[in-house]
Amino acid sequence: MGRLTDQDSEARRQRRIAGVPNAADFSEALARGLAVLSAFSAENRRLTQADIARELGLSRATVRRAVLTLEHLGYLVADGRAYELSPRILRLASGYLTSNVTSAVMQPVCDRICARLQEACSVAVLDGADAVMIARAVPNRLIQVGSGIGFRTPAALSSLGKVLLACLPPDESARGLAAVEAAGGSVDEVALDRIRRDGYCYVANDVEVGAHSIAVPLRRWDGRVIAAMHVGCNIERFSAEVMRGEVLPLLREAADELHDQLV
Repeated sequence: MGRLTDQDSEARRQRRIAGVPNAADFSEALARGLAVLSAFSAENRRLTQADIARELGLSRATVRRAVLTLEHLGYLVADGRAYELSPRILRLASGYLTSNVTSAVMQPVCDRICARLQEACSVAVLDGADAVMIARAVPNRLIQVGSGIGFRTPAALSSLGKVLLACLPPDESARGLAAVEAAGGSVDEVALDRIRRDGYCYVANDVEVGAHSIAVPLRRWDGRVIAAMHVGCNIERFSAEVMRGEVLPLLREAADELHDQLV
């Protein structure tokens, strides 16, 4: 997570807000409030103001104002000196999930592929250096822990993320690859070229030892890639040959089906 330091020099401040069309229109108070919310995660469910200040590199006073405001608005709940996200935080995500085609179009396709293969099927979009799941189906035999909708994984490691990076439009590619490198990841340009040529990405043991996955891009009606879909499983369940010979055609069929429905 990028640090928003109170005592940044002017040069650092300008670099931090690089990419904002008009710096005068950039609200640092809003940015810091959102940064406070993003400090919470599966590993950091309860945080004190001191924890948040240390994580974000902000002063205690700045964090206190943001935290108390978010508590007043109902997005944080106090438990002694610590704070937790409240269920109201789901309002921020529900608008996205209900205003696009995730529930109506992508989720049923994931459900169908999952039922047929009895393996997990997911759809993700690119958010900075991460691939973020926006639809996911898991067979009943698996226990899903922390990897549902909203789960993030480094784009440079996962098949979903690599497909999304490979398919970035030319005007967004440099920015996307820079975000990955800034987060400590590395990008193999040769591998991305191969993904663009083949139209899919297969990875094994990259995110989890003993697991592999295969992903394809999801293109909307005008050809622009807006998401990626993959199937992932234990290597002992399906061989690499089965993933390419049987699972890949199912994913490509699903991508073709979704093509005219994605806007």
